[in-house]
Amino acid sequence: MTDNIAPRPFVEFRDVRIRALPALIGIIATPLLMQVLLIAGREPARWIWKQGPEDWATRPWIFVGLAILFQAVTALIGILVVKRVLPKLDAHVRWPRGKSYAGVAVVIGVAMGLIMLVADYWPQFVSGTRIDDYPIDPVNSSGWLAAMAITGLAEETLFRGLIVGMLVVLIPGRVRIGAIDLPLAAYVASLLFGLAHYDNFFHSPLSLAIAQQIYAFVWGLVYVWLMEKSNSLLAPTIAHGVGNAVEVGAVMSIAASMG
Repeated sequence: MTDNIAPRPFVEFRDVRIRALPALIGIIATPLLMQVLLIAGREPARWIWKQGPEDWATRPWIFVGLAILFQAVTALIGILVVKRVLPKLDAHVRWPRGKSYAGVAVVIGVAMGLIMLVADYWPQFVSGTRIDDYPIDPVNSSGWLAAMAITGLAEETLFRGLIVGMLVVLIPGRVRIGAIDLPLAAYVASLLFGLAHYDNFFHSPLSLAIAQQIYAFVWGLVYVWLMEKSNSLLAPTIAHGVGNAVEVGAVMSIAASMG
């Protein structure tokens, strides 16, 4: 006797309830809010960096690190403000209540860093061209690695905590693609996460800029998966920072090995 059970569809939408006004607010408000909070953190950091000692001008990692810290603060302020309008918003700004997934996050971050290394620098690898994107002296290389390691503090608080949290309320529902089951909001936020790196189209070859959009979108989904699994922003913050630090550290190591 055979069971007449319909095969499970590869793509499945569940509990998706698109209401025109909330969806419109989400689509319009989240990109605007994203830009406002990024700029609100970046510009004070830029001012402080420019007002610093003369040698700061040759150390842009100071600006980057300050911008990350300030953007983390503006994202937290954004969460507090938006939560008054959307009380159901869950930004996951808390310590994991169960399994932290920190170890998994480290492994994922290392894999991400190596993938980004190949995606971003394969033309130089193929041609044997020297890569001089980052300094290799102890002070400046350490500064860049530190700045990269904390990137998740800003971007995960903003994109996963605030943006995904908002969109889950405004555009509810889940989408399963194969074994991947995530909120519909995760896909929308991941598109925004990729678009936030739009400046790559202005200073990178088109093929590399497109590759960066693709992996930024995929990484965005992975970060939401880690957030849901751990019920916290800790794991995606770790994965994000490790990934960026691994890529930059690998670039520095390759440059140092080439003399």
